[in-house]
Amino acid sequence: MAKPIQIAGLSRRTPIARAASKALRATLLDFLEKVPEARSADSKKGIHDLRVAVKRFREAFRLFRPVLRKKTFRRHREWIEELNDALGEVRDRDVALAQLRKATAGIAEPPRSVADLPARLESERLVAAAALAAMLDRLQLEGVPAQLAAQIESLEQQAVSGRPTHEFARERVRERLLDVRARWKAARREATPESLHRARIGNKRLRYAIEPFSRMLGKQVRRLYRSASRFHDVLGDVHDADSMAVMLETSMAGASRAERNAWEGLSTKVIRGRRVALRKALTLADKLEPLWDEAQRAVGEPRH
Repeated sequence: MAKPIQIAGLSRRTPIARAASKALRATLLDFLEKVPEARSADSKKGIHDLRVAVKRFREAFRLFRPVLRKKTFRRHREWIEELNDALGEVRDRDVALAQLRKATAGIAEPPRSVADLPARLESERLVAAAALAAMLDRLQLEGVPAQLAAQIESLEQQAVSGRPTHEFARERVRERLLDVRARWKAARREATPESLHRARIGNKRLRYAIEPFSRMLGKQVRRLYRSASRFHDVLGDVHDADSMAVMLETSMAGASRAERNAWEGLSTKVIRGRRVALRKALTLADKLEPLWDEAQRAVGEPRH
């Protein structure tokens, strides 16, 4: 899990426009600094780090939407989402290749269709990496990130007065906390890959909402943040296993009868790993329940 970015100069009484400018500037700079390593030919770590940085900025951009001009939000939302998707196309292949290597470890002579799958994934990764590089070139050529940076700087001009950051932070974290609890309740009831993935997304949004404000929201919220980070990792293991299971089942459907046993063996390994990850997620969620309660009281409705 990437370390949170510390936003200097924020206090409970900081006008929210100034807080938005500081947080957005810091997260935008963080992701721009990670672009060069991600552009190297085979930097799996660079891709991962840039994807995390883009997700962090995207969530900050969404979080501070009430402070941004509607025109600014609409103009930049699309390319941020497209960049996140392009990074996902590369990263998904990296994760699949790593999982496939783990699943096939110990197989001396895998059937040809099994042996061909890594080569197909590598080829798809090259195509996705080329598309990502082209997108980064276009954004730089058009000066899009620089334009956004200038608009973020202009938020400071609105910061002479206005709503205090602490009030805004409590409201946003409360919204996301209630959302993740509802998503997890649905995931426990439905127990589908889709519902578990939705819970993971909600948990991620909660973590990123806490990050800029953790120092001012109290120890209960900071405790929740640490556990939510672990929850995110475990739910990620479940999601990766679900994605790999679908890929293996699709590949098995096109394999010859003689090779199906090998594919079934790989699927069994992946399903077994998923079961372990899901048990960990359920156990961690049980421990999270009282932390959710504590944090909800800490950011609860303001007293009148």
